[in-house]
Amino acid sequence: MPKLSRSQFNKAKNFIMDKSRKLDRAMFEFEFENGSKESVLAELRAYQNSDGGFGNAIEPDFRCNESSALGTTVALQYLSRIHADENTDMVKQAVSYLLRSAKKLDSYYWEIVPKEVETAPRAPWWNYNESRPFTGNPNAEIIGYLHEFRGLVSSDMLNELTTHILNYIDDLHEPEFHELLCFLTMVERLPLSLKERLSEKIAIMVQKCVTIQPDLWQNYCLQPIQVVQSPNSPYYKMFKEALTANLDYLVAKQTEDGCWNPAWAWGQFEDAWQHAKVEWQGWLTLDYLNILRQHDYIEM
Repeated sequence: MPKLSRSQFNKAKNFIMDKSRKLDRAMFEFEFENGSKESVLAELRAYQNSDGGFGNAIEPDFRCNESSALGTTVALQYLSRIHADENTDMVKQAVSYLLRSAKKLDSYYWEIVPKEVETAPRAPWWNYNESRPFTGNPNAEIIGYLHEFRGLVSSDMLNELTTHILNYIDDLHEPEFHELLCFLTMVERLPLSLKERLSEKIAIMVQKCVTIQPDLWQNYCLQPIQVVQSPNSPYYKMFKEALTANLDYLVAKQTEDGCWNPAWAWGQFEDAWQHAKVEWQGWLTLDYLNILRQHDYIEM
């Protein structure tokens, strides 16, 4: 299977520029065409609320306007990708929202979505669940961003959070792959000593969670490219044999109009889902172009 051709790349670009969210258009321009981070920040503002958190369907699978931990982590993904720092007002506001919205039992934690999620169209997996136990999703990802922007967080709170998530990972035997992705985001941002402490445990989780059988990739699963997003990944050697087949599969799954489709559907709120689906197509198309470029899988 050849690499993504220049014609296929242009189709993907045209889809993003014509049909994706303005945020993902600005992100494409930043990552592929030397666009400005200010343009990305300008588009992110449409999703930020007065409390500093993010909502307004920044995560396309739930459409409520209210701020949430999950919505704010999505915004921080974009902010991290444009190399925003602690002096960026939007970063300060997002971190402040997270610190103020943290709840506490035996340690600090965040509810992934707010009660208000029930007032808007959504995927069924985002129904509100007050009794949801502590999990790495979104807590580990949030802790990762608090380390990235540690100058905005008290050392006592950061140390407490870090100790709690380390103990949680030590006791975890059956990881769930969305949770694993949050662990990976966190580990990238931890000090070297903590990365080394977690490396063996996370590697075992990766091996358990990643699906390497090509006939299963058409299902909703964690594929090698989602963990090994570039050859610099610490897990590159672990999945080297599967990666070429997975990259070939990714190229083959591009649609005629240039996008990639989500591997899921809501099964409810069908009109809202059709709108969310197009947003996901733009989001995924940008993500997959980045992965293909990182693996030198685009004919330039």
